[in-house]
Amino acid sequence: MEERVPLPPPPTDAHGNPPDPDHHLLPDSQNAFGSGTYVVQVPKDQIYRVPPPENALIAERYRTPGQKSKSYRSRCIIICILICFIAAVVAIAAVISSRLINPKTPTFQIQNLVFTNSSRSPPHYKITLKAENPNSKTGIIYEDGGHASLSFKQQEIADGDCPTFSLGFKDSTVFVLQLNGLKTAMPKETERSMKGGKSTRQTSVSLSLSMDYPIKRKVWFFKTGKRLAVSCNVKVDKLGKDTRVISQECHS
Repeated sequence: MEERVPLPPPPTDAHGNPPDPDHHLLPDSQNAFGSGTYVVQVPKDQIYRVPPPENALIAERYRTPGQKSKSYRSRCIIICILICFIAAVVAIAAVISSRLINPKTPTFQIQNLVFTNSSRSPPHYKITLKAENPNSKTGIIYEDGGHASLSFKQQEIADGDCPTFSLGFKDSTVFVLQLNGLKTAMPKETERSMKGGKSTRQTSVSLSLSMDYPIKRKVWFFKTGKRLAVSCNVKVDKLGKDTRVISQECHS
C-alpha cells in the first residue's frame, strides 16, 4: 500500500484566520497597499502654507489695475472741464458788463440839513440825501464800511458812518447821514451863523460833504465790487433851527 503524502495546512493570516477567498484576485498594486496608517515624506521645497486673507485683497487690486487708472483719468477730465467752464462764464460776464451794459454812476441830491447844538454834547448834523440808480440792467448794493465827513472851508467839522442799502434797476431811495461834530473849535463864521443875523447873505454857510462808499454792481447773478467817492457842495441859510438848503450839487 502506498503512503499518502499529507497535504500542507491551509494558509492563514497573522491572526490565524483563513484568508479572504477573493484576496488572490486583487492586482498587485492594491495588494501592496492595504488599509492602515502610512507616513508620507514630502521635500521641504514642496511644502506650501495657506496664505492669509489679506493676500486675497492685494491680489484683487493687482488683478484690475486698468479700471483704477481709467477712473482716475475720468476724474481728471471732469475737473478740467469744470475749470474751463467756470473760466468761460467769468470771461463772458466781464465782456457783458464792460461792453454791453456800460453801467452809469449813481446820482445824489441833498434834500435837508438839520443842525443841533447843545452845551452838554458836541454839535450834531442830520443830512438827508436822495440816491438814484440810473441803470436799467444793473443793481447797486451799498455795503457796510462807508465813511462821510462834513467840512467848512477845507476844515473838517463832523464825521460819521454811512448806512447800508441797495438800489434796483432805475430805483431811488432816501437815506440819512448822522454826523457828530468834532471836538475841535468851530470856525467863527459858523458860530455867527448859529447865533443868527439880519440878512441871509451875512449868515449863509457853504459846506462840503464827502462820502466814501464800498459798493457792488449786480448784473444778473454776477457781482463786481468797487469804492464810490461822492462829493457834494451845499449852501444853507444858517446853522440853527429851521435850516434851509439854498443850493446843492453832488458829483460821484
